[in-house]
Amino acid sequence: MYRVILIDDEPLILAGIASLICWEEYDCSIVGKATNGHSAVDLILEMKPDIVITDIRMPVMNGLELIEACKEKNCEFAFIFLTNLEDFQLAKQALRLGAVDYLVKLDLQPESLVQALDKAKEYCSRMESHHNKELYTLLIKDNQKQLENNYFSQLILSASEARPPVSPEIAAGYPTVYLILFQMKPEQILFGQTKVYDFQFISSQLQDVVSGIAARYFGRYTLLTLQKDTMLLVVSPKPDNDSEKSLSDFCTKINVALSTYFALTALFGISKKRRDLAELPQAFAEARLALNRCYYDSVSSIVIYRNQETLEEDSRGREFNINFLKKSMFTAVQENDSLVLKEIFRELTDLFSQYKPGKTQAVSACINIYTYLHDLLLNEIAEEGDFPYSMSIARELSQLGSLEDILIWLDSFCEKVCALLTDRKEKRSDKLVYMAKRYIHEHYREKLMLSDIADHLKISSGYLSTTFSRYMNQTVSDYIAEVKIQHAKELISSGQYLIYEIADQLGFESAYYFSKVFKKVTGMSPKDYKYSQKEIYSNEQKSDSDHD
Repeated sequence: MYRVILIDDEPLILAGIASLICWEEYDCSIVGKATNGHSAVDLILEMKPDIVITDIRMPVMNGLELIEACKEKNCEFAFIFLTNLEDFQLAKQALRLGAVDYLVKLDLQPESLVQALDKAKEYCSRMESHHNKELYTLLIKDNQKQLENNYFSQLILSASEARPPVSPEIAAGYPTVYLILFQMKPEQILFGQTKVYDFQFISSQLQDVVSGIAARYFGRYTLLTLQKDTMLLVVSPKPDNDSEKSLSDFCTKINVALSTYFALTALFGISKKRRDLAELPQAFAEARLALNRCYYDSVSSIVIYRNQETLEEDSRGREFNINFLKKSMFTAVQENDSLVLKEIFRELTDLFSQYKPGKTQAVSACINIYTYLHDLLLNEIAEEGDFPYSMSIARELSQLGSLEDILIWLDSFCEKVCALLTDRKEKRSDKLVYMAKRYIHEHYREKLMLSDIADHLKISSGYLSTTFSRYMNQTVSDYIAEVKIQHAKELISSGQYLIYEIADQLGFESAYYFSKVFKKVTGMSPKDYKYSQKEIYSNEQKSDSDHD
């Protein structure tokens, strides 16, 4: 008798399913019911059912989260999802999780429920067969596969220079060998919408899919997992199907399966053919170089090694610094100027395209820019889901497979930030701040007062002061001082004016008051700043002379 648990947040649905068929006639018995995901987890742990039928959409913990929580606790059972017509995308995710079937509530009939139960019982039978009836046969087969896995892992991946002796049985099974190195990545590349995959959670399903296709294409194969998103296949082609076209067809078939079941795609690097297993470490280096070519070129997702040189060596050791763009980014954000920000991002992508940084450098640069803009926009970010923490972005970026993917992500991020700036600029309060800042920049040579700006904007001084402080985290007077002192620094650096002349040009009532404000903003007096600039200039001249 198969033990069944029913889960739905609507009691009427639970009652309806329970009475839809005579469960005992189909060798099933309902051993428990639950109306929410949390209580269902406890019930499943207690009752250890064979089959779970659960609603896919429930408050607090939905059906997908319920199954994931149970799997984390090593619960093993067949599960069927109940959905509505509008939950089709969730149903697809359920199938990817391993659901045996899903049932649409409005169309639920005894026949469809019985058919789903048959699939669930077949799944349970396979599990029982795996654990009992066919255990001995599987152990023998698994032992052979494990021997091959251990041998190739030690031969190809071990840091030790000592190589394992070539096993005659393995050598006979792999007369000719290719190494296929492939890295998986999400199909969709959009900032904030790129799915961050838990590859560890779906690793067994991924291995099953890859192994199933490899068994049809090759005489022998061994699958090694290098990283959570990267796998290595050691393959020996069938004698009548040993060609580069066959290898490309296999990779294409893998990509079709990844897209269909997981919304993933992959990049493939393939070594030259080897007839001596002892040469596989060199073949692994070839596969890595071929995969590296995919990262830089993105012309093809499948590259067979043909003595390509790696572009990564050219960029390794050179600094890829994009911090000089932050000043202009800050100004664009402060002024809500999405057009200027787009131009800055265009310059950034040009640098990526010209410099061609390695993946680690590229990801670090993207995280750097993201963190900087995230902090600038922190007060305007309504939901963490739109602009998550940097750790989440790092995981998202790490799954991108090529430089082109990273540029697509950057463009998508730019569009998101620009949309936020446009929306912020259209809000009245922010618009007042924008207009106040513009007035200050246009009249910085005058003796500016809060009341002057408020009169120009036709609002009260109190409203302007409160609004400006809330959005800028500083007072109007402090902002005026910063703008004036920024221009003062430029005038001092020019060397054309005395201190009292600069104070007069910028609307200060005296040189003494100017010096006092300058020191408050910069931390040094105008005189000290002037000497510091001379020292910087002198050092630059000396550096240029040394280079000459």
